[in-house]
Amino acid sequence: MFMADIASVQVLYTGDYSREEDCHICAAEIPQLSPDICIIESTYGVQLHQPQNVREKRFTYVIHSTISQGGCVLILAFALGRAQELILILDEYWSNHPKLNNIPIYYASPLAKRCMHISSL
Repeated sequence: MFMADIASVQVLYTGDYSREEDCHICAAEIPQLSPDICIIESTYGVQLHQPQNVREKRFTYVIHSTISQGGCVLILAFALGRAQELILILDEYWSNHPKLNNIPIYYASPLAKRCMHISSL
């Protein structure tokens, strides 16, 4: 988040943010600012989502049922934060379901791998 004063006009710029807590990121805090202009990148805009626990349960159910039927799952996650979140969700699910321990989880992102290593320290 950046605040710039341009010709006496206060401009606030921020990337995408969420007011909901995630598996790996705290909810965004809203600063007490009154900018003249606010520029916000918003992937989801004003879209309402189901509660996180409902989304996670549906996600893990689909994966578990696919694996149970002998299938494989490929998940494309282009955003680093999204990749981290999905890996953490799957790691917790695998921990709670010992029968899945012999099923490997691969992720092909050197950056995500480094971030997961740092977050586990």
